[in-house]
Amino acid sequence: MSVELYELKLPINNNDEVERMTEPYPGNGSCSNHNIPNATEESQLLSDIQVLESNGAHHIVENIPKVLSGQSSNTPGTLNRLKTELNESVCRNLKVWMLLLIGFSLIILVIFLPIYFCAVNQEDMDDKYSVTEFVVPRFFNGNFTLLNKNVTLDEQSQSNLTQMLTHIYRSSYALGRYFSIAKVNALRSSSSSVEYKLTFKMPEEHKQIIRYTLSKEMVYHVLLQQLYDQDAGDSLYIEPTSLTMEVGS
Repeated sequence: MSVELYELKLPINNNDEVERMTEPYPGNGSCSNHNIPNATEESQLLSDIQVLESNGAHHIVENIPKVLSGQSSNTPGTLNRLKTELNESVCRNLKVWMLLLIGFSLIILVIFLPIYFCAVNQEDMDDKYSVTEFVVPRFFNGNFTLLNKNVTLDEQSQSNLTQMLTHIYRSSYALGRYFSIAKVNALRSSSSSVEYKLTFKMPEEHKQIIRYTLSKEMVYHVLLQQLYDQDAGDSLYIEPTSLTMEVGS
């Protein structure tokens, strides 16, 4: 039995695939010597640099400046140049460093001068007065009741009440300069009721003072406010609601 051998021919449609398989890929041959004509077995397929890189060899790269961490960039040349620039004349005898000093001084003045003038206590014209000019009297009188009904209104108790009234009006910023004297007397009809009299003195021009400063409302509320601030344990505690006041003559 005889067997005949036939030559197999690839279809024409597969030629393109064969050609593509035989063509070098850009990624594989762009950096190699595959495309070098007449390449032999002894020719190098890779360049020297690629061989070194593929072998993991360390390369020495020259001409790279060495930067020391923490090293100051101020060199003697830089300092000399800075001194020269500061000593340059700008206008006549004025130099750069002089202008910088003047500008810094002006900034300090602008900041601190307003603070200084605001901190200085300016003189109040209302504080300028002479007691000798207060010659016109103004009187107020009224009553109040002590909370302790068993207290004895002897001379000592009356003196303490007088000192209390004097202190209240003397310490008042608005009325202190006009206050003159206070008097306290016990009423015979009641052991705990007290009659008081207040005397103020004003200058001859006192129309505005009577209308505002030494009005009955002002004098009354100054005393009433102090009565609300009393110590409840005081034996001479005055009932604020019992306070009355009238303008005397």
